[in-house]
Amino acid sequence: MKAVIDFIKECCKRLSSIYSPEEALAIARRALEDIYGISRTRQLTYPDEDIPTASEKVLASKHSSPAGQGLGTQGVRVSQGAHKTDNGTLNPSDVIERLASGEPIQYIAGFEYFCGEKFKVGPGVLIPRPETEELVNLIAEDVKRDFLSGDASVPNLRTPASKTPVKSVRCPGFTDTGITSGKAGNFSPEAHRSFKIFDVCTGSGCIAWSLHKILSPRFSSRTLETYGCDISDTALQYAKGQRITLDRCWPMFLHYDVLQSVLPPSNGFSVLKSFIGKLDVIVSNPPYIAEKEKSLMHKNVLDFEPGQAIFVSDEDPLLFYRKIAEMARELLYPGGKLYFEINPLFAEELEQMLKDKNFQNISIMEDLSGRRRFAKVF
Repeated sequence: MKAVIDFIKECCKRLSSIYSPEEALAIARRALEDIYGISRTRQLTYPDEDIPTASEKVLASKHSSPAGQGLGTQGVRVSQGAHKTDNGTLNPSDVIERLASGEPIQYIAGFEYFCGEKFKVGPGVLIPRPETEELVNLIAEDVKRDFLSGDASVPNLRTPASKTPVKSVRCPGFTDTGITSGKAGNFSPEAHRSFKIFDVCTGSGCIAWSLHKILSPRFSSRTLETYGCDISDTALQYAKGQRITLDRCWPMFLHYDVLQSVLPPSNGFSVLKSFIGKLDVIVSNPPYIAEKEKSLMHKNVLDFEPGQAIFVSDEDPLLFYRKIAEMARELLYPGGKLYFEINPLFAEELEQMLKDKNFQNISIMEDLSGRRRFAKVF
C-alpha cells in the first residue's frame, strides 16, 4: 500500500532523469487522478491517504458515506470515484516503473482528453494534442460562418470531459453520395444533399468525432456525414472503437492509403469518390516531423508513439500534403475547403506547393503559442 504523497515523491524522483521537475509533478498528479480517481483537490487535502487497492474500492462502493467518502480495509478514507476507474487495479509501483521508462501516462490510463471528451488511446495510435483542438475549433467556426446561417460562434472545448449527455445521431444509408454542383461562396444551408467532411490520416479519430459532435446539432434540416481514413489497422480499431464510448453512429472510418491512391491521375480517387462522393471539407493532421528532428523529440514519443503517424523523410517532408492537395483538387465541391495541421519549419514551402497546384486562397495561421501551425486552402 502506498500513500498519495509517497507516490508523488517517488514518481518525481524516478522521473527526474527524463522530465523537468514541473513535468514530473504534473505526471504524478495526473496518474493519481486518471488511473486511481483521486482528484487534484483530494491529493492536496489528504496527502497521507492510501491509494486504494481493488478490494478497498469494492468496500468503498458498498459503504460510502453521504458525503461521498468510504472507509477501506484499514479504516482509510477512499475517494468516491476511485472504484469506477478502469485501470484502478494497477499496482502503484508498476505505474511508477512504466512512467519512469518513458511510457506516456495516456497509454497507462488508456485515454486522453480532447475537445471535452475522453478518447481511448494505446500503443499504436497517436495521442491527440492540444494544438489539434485548435484546428477543430477553427474548422467548426468556419463551417458555421461560411456554410450555415445563424450564430457562427463555437464554444472553447479545451476542457475536461463533458458531463452533458450526447444525443445519438442516426446513420444514413450510402445510396446518395451527393455528387452535385454548387456555387463557390454561395452554399445554401437549405440544400437537400448531405454536407460531407473527410479526415485524412485520422489516427484515433479525434478530429472526425469532435467535428461531428460540434456541428451535427446545426444540421437539423439535412444530413452531416463525417468520414475518416487511415492506413493503420490499429489506429482504425481505436477510431471505430470510440463509437462505444461516445455512443454515436457517425463518423464512418475506412482503410485507405492516400500515398498509393493518386496514380494514374485519371482514376486515382475513383474508389473513394464512388464510396463517399464529393466533399465539402477535407482536413488532415498527417505525419509532418522530419527524420532530422528526431533528436529534438522526447523519449516518450520516440520510444512509444507510432513513428508511422509522426515522421516523414527529410527528402520529401511535404509528401502527405502534396497527395492530399491532389485529392482536394478532385474531390472538393466548388467552395469547399482544405485544412492542414502543419510543421512550422515547412510553412513557406507548403504555401508555395499549394500555389503551384493552382490554389488561389491560402492562409497560414498561428496556434496559441504563436507558431505557424495551420493552413486553410480554398
